[in-house]
Amino acid sequence: MAEIITDSHISAVRKWKHFDANWYLNEYSDVGMLGLDPAYHYLWIGAQIGRKPSAGFNRFPSRSLNVNDIVREIERGDAHGQTVFEEVFQGSHLYSQPAEFVGPGGMDAAAIQGIRVAVHAHMYYADLAEEFVRHLSCIPCAFDLYASTANDEARRKVVSAFSSIPNVRRVDVRVVPNIGRDIAPFVVEFGKELLNYDVISHVQTKKSLYNNGTTDGWREYILQSLFEDPARIALYLKTLQSGRYGIIYPQCFHNLPYMANTWLANSGIARAWASRFGVEALPDGYFDFPAGSMFWANVEALRPLLEADLDWENFPPEQGQTDGTLAHCIERMLGVVPTSRHFQHGVIRDVRTPSWSRWRLNQFIDRPLEHLHATITDPEIKVVAFDIFDTLLTRPLLDADYVKRLLNAEHEKAGVQGFDERRMRSEGAARENKGRDVDIYEIYHHLVKSMGVKDDALTPDREIELEVKSVRPRSQVVDLLQFAVESGKKVVLASDMFLPRSAIEAMLDGCGIRGWDTLYLSCEVGVRKDSGELYEHILAEEQVSPNQILMIGDNERSDFQIPSDMGFRTIHLVKATNILRAIPRFAGLVPDVGAASVEDQFLFGAIASKNFSAITYPSFSPNNMFGSTPKSIGYGLLGPITVAFSQWLLEQAGENGVDRYYFLAREGKFLKAVFDRWQAGQRNLVRSEYLLISRRAVTVPCIQTLDDIFYIAAANDFHGASMTMFLNERFGTTLDDAIWAQAKRDGLWSREAPLIILDGGIAHIEQFLRFVAPYIFKQAAIERGNALQYYKAMDLCKDEGGAVVDVGYGGTIQRHLIKLLGLKIHGLYMMTDRRGSALEESADVTAKGCFVQGAEQKASSSPMFVNSFILEKMLSADDEQVLRYLSSGTAEFRERGDYLEAGQSTRREMQEGAMDFVADAARFRDEMGVSLRFDRAQCEALFSRFVTGLSPVEKDIFSNLALDDLYCGRGIVVN
Repeated sequence: MAEIITDSHISAVRKWKHFDANWYLNEYSDVGMLGLDPAYHYLWIGAQIGRKPSAGFNRFPSRSLNVNDIVREIERGDAHGQTVFEEVFQGSHLYSQPAEFVGPGGMDAAAIQGIRVAVHAHMYYADLAEEFVRHLSCIPCAFDLYASTANDEARRKVVSAFSSIPNVRRVDVRVVPNIGRDIAPFVVEFGKELLNYDVISHVQTKKSLYNNGTTDGWREYILQSLFEDPARIALYLKTLQSGRYGIIYPQCFHNLPYMANTWLANSGIARAWASRFGVEALPDGYFDFPAGSMFWANVEALRPLLEADLDWENFPPEQGQTDGTLAHCIERMLGVVPTSRHFQHGVIRDVRTPSWSRWRLNQFIDRPLEHLHATITDPEIKVVAFDIFDTLLTRPLLDADYVKRLLNAEHEKAGVQGFDERRMRSEGAARENKGRDVDIYEIYHHLVKSMGVKDDALTPDREIELEVKSVRPRSQVVDLLQFAVESGKKVVLASDMFLPRSAIEAMLDGCGIRGWDTLYLSCEVGVRKDSGELYEHILAEEQVSPNQILMIGDNERSDFQIPSDMGFRTIHLVKATNILRAIPRFAGLVPDVGAASVEDQFLFGAIASKNFSAITYPSFSPNNMFGSTPKSIGYGLLGPITVAFSQWLLEQAGENGVDRYYFLAREGKFLKAVFDRWQAGQRNLVRSEYLLISRRAVTVPCIQTLDDIFYIAAANDFHGASMTMFLNERFGTTLDDAIWAQAKRDGLWSREAPLIILDGGIAHIEQFLRFVAPYIFKQAAIERGNALQYYKAMDLCKDEGGAVVDVGYGGTIQRHLIKLLGLKIHGLYMMTDRRGSALEESADVTAKGCFVQGAEQKASSSPMFVNSFILEKMLSADDEQVLRYLSSGTAEFRERGDYLEAGQSTRREMQEGAMDFVADAARFRDEMGVSLRFDRAQCEALFSRFVTGLSPVEKDIFSNLALDDLYCGRGIVVN
């Protein structure tokens, strides 16, 4: 539930000497897009995701602080005349995303005078010295220049050239061994000296002669980006010195394959050196680092690398290696180390060859299906090999190995501690003892021995069962396999896997994957893809040459780099979770794999698996958060929200002694369907009913006094429609011509005169309401008996064990049901406003909001509350509004409007997508034996991020959905 932020909280932030509202709005554009007060936003979520309250403020409050804690710390600091959160930079909390594009603009050189600046240039190709002089001459402040080169002749040439640079104070050029490329000279030869500066740069004479010109222009692109002009460099230096960023470098070069933004052959080296560089956890998948190893950096961001006491002997001799050396590892650590020290990256956007993705994933996204088909049908290709996991099969989880964590939780409940760690060690030990790859039975043999239990006390059966149940087909890849089969190619499957053949075949068959010829498993053959030996085995078995095999898979190392180096043709498929993490609007929302709860594992894993498993994206736009269809929005947004709400309802039933829920028309129709699906198969089921009801249908039967009439008139604004509509919508009353003529003669009101009611002000119509009161009382009496008959048939009059369920806000229907039935009717809502909260105290009933409680009607309230109209659109039904109840005990509906037909297909598609998520979540919960309680704050964050700057596609989708608001005189409302 969102914390309640009061006016006093907001006032404290506004008065805080370190809060600059104008700067905050300019720096974080989403705040303005949401229409939120900057002080409110800072308290609501800004402080928690590491946002600054002002430009010169560099120490953020702990993420664990709640609203009251933040305000208390602010007031305590100001009261004692001190800064509670240090302004001297000592490493801030990580931003909501580890990297972002640097904004446009520059800065006057006067702002950076006094910053201690140094540049290291590795000048292996000394003939490029004049090119570097042109770029380094743009630095607008005094700096020291260190350079490394290959021999004395080169040294003389570099010294001569560099001495002409205008602002250089010192030129120190040294001859170094040709070891460790540009990285070893940087950290070994000059590392200690560079620690004496505030901001440093590292550049090199990169030529990359090994790749036949593929990366020609790479060096020029990087240097132009880093040294564009003096004002731009000044901006980099100032933001680095202030702590805004830890490292700044250009976006990945457009001709560099996107797979380069992973570890490739360097993960093993990284694990061996991580602790030496002060890194506790290594990133998985795609991550940010300066590809090409040229950058500007705050020296504190790289201090562990420069203090690592590396020596030349740590680097292998130069043999033309293209990957897999300590230098290639450190190139990636240039991104990992700053992040581990809670610095954010600033990435310089490539404006000449633009891409929305820092990692250039557009290379994958934009690839047409025809290209893939043409590669498969190439006559030279005899065998098409598919990887299995994350290629043909996917799991609705962030971590593909999460099954082991589920097993660990099960074993802990049974009193067995440390299963996951022992399981991992046993796999390594079994492989080491055998000298080749092993299967799960051999792993468990070692595991049983290490734990000292009987063989039958710990078997692999449960792990195999969970693994088989966890997989889903990656549909477009399955289609690609079928295309290969139909094209007459021999199709083989190859996987580094410990599961037995029977389990793999059960997975494949269960997901409809058929038509393949041969299955190569590392645990059977004894050799693996990630060593290249399984590929050698396949070549021998299939009796083909490397250029006659096409390898299709997701792993950048074992499915792409290794087979490519061996001469195979390759098609790389990006893992769905990596696409999800790359979508700009998910930045900061997706947790790290190791820290994610089972709920977040499934939430984001399922969204990725469903919406981003494609291999071709003809209508892709990075501006669309969940995809380009109503169904994808329903799956990724409405599904999680309604599941979280349903789970909350189940928990609230037990807490409040409720045995039946009444879901209110019309939004309640879909909410009930979700609730019923979510609780199916669970214990202690709560009865659910769909209650045909509306404000109009329940308030009129409650009218017995003039005050009742005044209350209904003033309860909601009315926006300029006629008095005729007002009487009909609020009171079910229609006056004949004679009565209207009398009202006009008496100067009370004219039939078609527009009526406006704002903030409960009805003084201008009180006399008219007194005049028509007898007609309203008559209608109310008729409707009262019919309503009671319907509610009795629905068991609402039975006892006090029922609760109404709705999107919510003021609890109007609940309040009038209590009045009409004389019973305590509880209310459980997605959100409540102040009126809803007040109902709890006044009527001694439950009136709770799941996501938002007691919100105020103002722009600075929770984005879910402010933008609730979007939520109502998604939840709305194809039914018209209930007007009243008939003597037969049935409901009378408003005449069906065209707006329902216009939005029907969009609404149904969106709700189908949401129900798919519900079904997937329920299946995962039941089959995997886990308890899923989705974090309501996480769901609210998803919604808030979605409504921030809707894309044109999303706006178009929602423009198809309209709601009637005749009750408030607005007619049919689209926006």
